Amino acid sequence: YRCFHLEDKRPLPAFEKGPRYYFPADSFICFIPLGDPSETDFDKAYPEISYAASKLRHILSKRPEAPDKTKGLRDLPLNNAGQSIRSKAQFVNFAAGSGILFLTQYTQEAFPNPINNEELTCNFQGLTDDGKYYIAARMAITHPSLPRGIDFTGHIKRDEKWIYLKEGEKRLNRLADDSFQPSLIELRKLLASISVK
Repeated sequence: YRCFHLEDKRPLPAFEKGPRYYFPADSFICFIPLGDPSETDFDKAYPEISYAASKLRHILSKRPEAPDKTKGLRDLPLNNAGQSIRSKAQFVNFAAGSGILFLTQYTQEAFPNPINNEELTCNFQGLTDDGKYYIAARMAITHPSLPRGIDFTGHIKRDEKWIYLKEGEKRLNRLADDSFQPSLIELRKLLASISVK
């Protein structure tokens, strides 16, 4: 598949202290084909991609009133981490199809980092109307009310039930879409412009 990586000018203060183990947000848009002429059985050859497309197709056909209830949604391209939060979930139509946009952070930790401007990610998972492509995008996004990075979250008490993350999700949901940088409104416009030729 093909990915287009976007330049990121956001500061990453944790890197100033040398190599660190965490998941800073990255910005890219990927076009993942849902067919492979070299394979007779695409589903067998690419089970994760096939399952993700099937699950997303089902969600988009139902369009639940609360897209944040779509926690079973797969996340392509695969990475070696899980989502610790999901906030601001919304359906987005684009020139060639539709998908779901949400804010998340990735982790492998038992006590994930609180929401911060190094790791916060705008994620989009979509399908083209013709069923030929899975469109996956992740974009770095920040908010002036959030800690600058992982080293600025020490004052936030962590707990094994992740209450601190659930409270963070609720705070993100209350923030205006145009108060983020880049604005969620502008990111939706970017995604809406995607076409596949």
